[in-house]
Amino acid sequence: MVTSLNVDDQHRLVEAIRRIDAMSVQRERAVHVQALERDLGHRLDYARHDKEMLDVWALVDALLNYPGAAHALVRILRTFYPSSLPVRALGELVAELLPEPWLDQAERRELHELITSLERADPSLSHLGRFPMLYRRAVGPAWPQLDREVRSLHDVVALLEEMPAGRDGAPPLLLFVSDLAEYAGYPTATPFRDWVRRQVEAQGLNGAVVGRGRFPEVPRAEPEPAENYLIIECAPDALEADRYLVTAWLQVGREPGSTLRCGDEPLPLSRIPELLERLLTSESSVIGRPSPDLTIEFLLPRALLDEPVEQAMINIAGFEHRIGIRYPVIVRSLDRMRMAALHHEWRHKWDWLSGHSVDAPVCLLGQPGEYDKEELYSKLSGTSTAVLALAFPPWSRADDEPDEHWVGLVAGVPVVAWCRDGRDPAQFAREVKGLLAADVMKLPRRAMDLRRQALSGGLAGSGSGHLGLNLTLLFDDADRIPEPYVRLRPPA
Repeated sequence: MVTSLNVDDQHRLVEAIRRIDAMSVQRERAVHVQALERDLGHRLDYARHDKEMLDVWALVDALLNYPGAAHALVRILRTFYPSSLPVRALGELVAELLPEPWLDQAERRELHELITSLERADPSLSHLGRFPMLYRRAVGPAWPQLDREVRSLHDVVALLEEMPAGRDGAPPLLLFVSDLAEYAGYPTATPFRDWVRRQVEAQGLNGAVVGRGRFPEVPRAEPEPAENYLIIECAPDALEADRYLVTAWLQVGREPGSTLRCGDEPLPLSRIPELLERLLTSESSVIGRPSPDLTIEFLLPRALLDEPVEQAMINIAGFEHRIGIRYPVIVRSLDRMRMAALHHEWRHKWDWLSGHSVDAPVCLLGQPGEYDKEELYSKLSGTSTAVLALAFPPWSRADDEPDEHWVGLVAGVPVVAWCRDGRDPAQFAREVKGLLAADVMKLPRRAMDLRRQALSGGLAGSGSGHLGLNLTLLFDDADRIPEPYVRLRPPA
């Protein structure tokens, strides 16, 4: 626990909170806790309980674990209930028991937002192995080691904020964040350094003590270049059913996409390869992209999701070939992107998958009608069911009746793979097992490798049944939403 109170004092805080009408009922209390989490810039990690006393006690535990959290709760309650005597009493008790933290509200929130950005940049959490070492460097030998496995950098920062400055006058938190900036690399290093610089100036500290000269250089890997994405949207034209308004973006990493083409002239599908070839060979921003890797994403309406877009032929320097063997090619759902009501489940599953992408569970369907639609939706609604594989293509019907593929999208499943020509269920299960094993986040590149394998063994002839020539991969990153669609993560 960061701020330690004896049992009697903690009980006083619990009772003071329970005397506030809006905090005495769990449902209403949850609303104020959500407001508190938004104010802090991170979630409060504590176990909820059905019994009111235990639930409030757990909440107080969480408040004590994060400097400034109790003060922030009082500030929020005063905003909601400015004339409440119980709220005033809680504020006086917090002021009596808990000293004001040295970081102000805005600076603490900015730090936690930067940490969240770092965690999103490394969803596999591979960076966690370095935190104990950085912690030890910051606190020195006088403080104990971390007594548990580090699961959240927010917790480490809260712990360090409560530790007093050492003999050199440098708070351990600033030393830790300074080292973290050097380790994190692009694109989070500069904001971390700017944050440390402001704290050094505000506290009147010696910048050389806090900066890189205090310790030997922290060994770190060079930052990986940002991924490049060429996104092709095909929106149905309102007047001509067989033509589409085509928009193209280039997106680097998670930066906003730059528009390369905003079509006001509807095109038939047969013209898409020609447009794609022009973008790849003549568009300066695509040719001069920061790194050679490029993923091509087709943002398609439901009626086009089964189109073999990765089989489109392009001619580069006189060599004609399928785009699916040169670049990772995936499809994304235009309909889901346009339906804000479907975004919550989609984002929730993507967030889970980002942190559990190695050997993620797969829901495998061998034939249509295997489940009733509601039964299938219930099966897919669990957070950990984020990958769906089907041995059969979507329905080719013109109506909007939902099939298994659409039920998966409505349930928020971000990764769906299927065989366009239909498959024996047992054969498909064998073929797709290796494709979906290991890290799901690398699935687009593995699908490209499978397409190359289909052609490397003399299987390029028409009618070939190799899965690499018949695989559609829908891979919908809920963190990357091209303009002009609403971003799924609201601004802090």
